Amino acid sequence: MKDIENHNNEAPSTNTTQSLDSYLIPLKEIKKATGDFNLETRIGKGGFGVVYKGELRKNFTVAIKCLDPECHQGNNEFRTELRLISRFNHPNIIRFVGYCDENERMIIVYEYASNHSLDFHLENPIKRRCLTWVQRLKICLGAAKGLDYLHSGLGKDKRVIHRDVKSGNILLDENLEAKISDFGLSKEGPRNQQSTQFYTKVAGTNFYLDPVYHESGILSKESDVYSFGVVLFELLSGRLAYHLTKFIDGNPQYLINLVRRYYNEKPEKLIDPYIREQIDSRCFHRFKELAYHCISLNSKERPTMGTIIDTIEDEMDFQVSRFM
Repeated sequence: MKDIENHNNEAPSTNTTQSLDSYLIPLKEIKKATGDFNLETRIGKGGFGVVYKGELRKNFTVAIKCLDPECHQGNNEFRTELRLISRFNHPNIIRFVGYCDENERMIIVYEYASNHSLDFHLENPIKRRCLTWVQRLKICLGAAKGLDYLHSGLGKDKRVIHRDVKSGNILLDENLEAKISDFGLSKEGPRNQQSTQFYTKVAGTNFYLDPVYHESGILSKESDVYSFGVVLFELLSGRLAYHLTKFIDGNPQYLINLVRRYYNEKPEKLIDPYIREQIDSRCFHRFKELAYHCISLNSKERPTMGTIIDTIEDEMDFQVSRFM
């Protein structure tokens, strides 16, 4: 296995000819790091399996994702994620540390994001209250930069479509820097055309899934933009997309239903009460307009990640200067 010190300080090379063997971690080291997969080290569970927190050496904490044979993702997703993430090198993509494929155990090891996932913060009222509007903009910006890297930063002929963008796959480090994670469903294709498209079996997470992709089976980078738009409205409203919410004047509905209902007439209803006094009116209107374009039912109207980045950067600068 490559020296752990190297893993801790630099991302793997994006050279596809580099052998993954240099990133193999023996199962015995994984077991030692997790106390033999002790329940006390378990920090999450997803479509792939269980995630543990462990130390591969002193003061080097990692997240260890282990395939669960009973989960709906399996060997193909493991191979896809391993092949992709071992080549990524970007501050807003979760950093690959190594992997284990031994005794029918399929494990991927990443840097540990000490502030967990974005949905973890939005689901907990105490943690949500602590997320200021500027911090939320910062999270949006970091996640957008990570997605832009996938869409256009991997070389002139390559593009990756994440296919499962959601708040649960946006991790946060100690500085609340966003890190895109979970690439088991991702698709890779050429970028030498305006809009890389795949005709593929529909996959992703309900409430974040692009309806155009869901109905047609045509996957494009605009599908990621739609899902990201849902995340933008989650951050604005403090509501997770899959939670029913009841306003005073209506029946419980899911977030995007509420967005489409109130966007034009009562958009202020979409603001999280915890941040209502922090948002400048210009920033609010531009942000909601950007997010609404992302979830357009006409995929051609959705902005690129580059445009999203430019808009959020402008609004962050304005918001900060307005309240200095």
